[in-house]
Amino acid sequence: MKLFFPVIFATAYGLITRLLFGMFGNIMGIMTTSFFVIGPLVIGFLTVFFLPQKEVRNSSTAFFLPWLTCLILLVITIALKVEGIICWVMAYPLFAVVAGFGGLIANKIRKKKDMKIDDMENYNKWTDKDKLSISLVMLLPIICATIEGERFTSRQDITLTQSVVIDATAAAVWEAIGSTRNVAKKHAGYSGMLGFPHYVKTTQDNFALGGKRRAVYERGLYFDETISGFEKEKLLVLDIKTDPYNIPPAVMDEHILIGGKHLDILQDVYQLEALPNGSSSLSISSHFFINTPFNWYAGLWARLLMNDILNGTLNMVKERVGKK
Repeated sequence: MKLFFPVIFATAYGLITRLLFGMFGNIMGIMTTSFFVIGPLVIGFLTVFFLPQKEVRNSSTAFFLPWLTCLILLVITIALKVEGIICWVMAYPLFAVVAGFGGLIANKIRKKKDMKIDDMENYNKWTDKDKLSISLVMLLPIICATIEGERFTSRQDITLTQSVVIDATAAAVWEAIGSTRNVAKKHAGYSGMLGFPHYVKTTQDNFALGGKRRAVYERGLYFDETISGFEKEKLLVLDIKTDPYNIPPAVMDEHILIGGKHLDILQDVYQLEALPNGSSSLSISSHFFINTPFNWYAGLWARLLMNDILNGTLNMVKERVGKK
């Protein structure tokens, strides 16, 4: 029981912290270093600090045991619908590693002080200074979050391009790009596995300059598009507008909501070139931005998912060409 109590205690602390950040989101944003770095650091610290010394045999135990705490927290928050799967899949690697460093810090402090009282059962024997120190550590994410706010967020614009050669004429490919036929085959890629809705169809009033289109996905997700560039069988530019308030809450986590303050897709560009052998080269570029305090990490996931979505769009065009 002494082995599992620290994990349970740290998990409960993590859950309460997450709920507090959700309740007071106007002053304690979840997409902050206070939550994503200091939060797991404290979770890992508590997991190891309250563990009986004999159970922490080496630094590996101190580093990896907090991963279990984070995993339990993941399962509980998903079960309670506090967080969605896609958000946790992206957050867990960073969360677990940082928690591991928190465990290493706790282990080093305990060894340095040669602490004899190291579990909650003997909490009443702690000095007032010890109790105050632990209390301040537990309050650290909240204190830092109220100070941080959104001061450390920074916008980063990203443009990604994917290309494919299609065994069809430019005219046939162009017709497939402008087609509104439904696509029966779902794209089996990373985005779908992580819960991003599959593409269903496109509606449009006019396939010409100034035309209005709507790309419809499963579960009520859609993107309104305006044709701002049009050169038949060569170029199609789509300005994208997404209203986050019209996206059902069950579709995507609020922290990675497209059209929100942390992520938005701005423009897609199709470029088509007829090749000498009668086939065609089609490329799609997507311009979007991320706005977080840790763009280096969020950008890795954004690039992975967007590249997969672009490949899915290219496959959709190829399918439409093949069905003609």
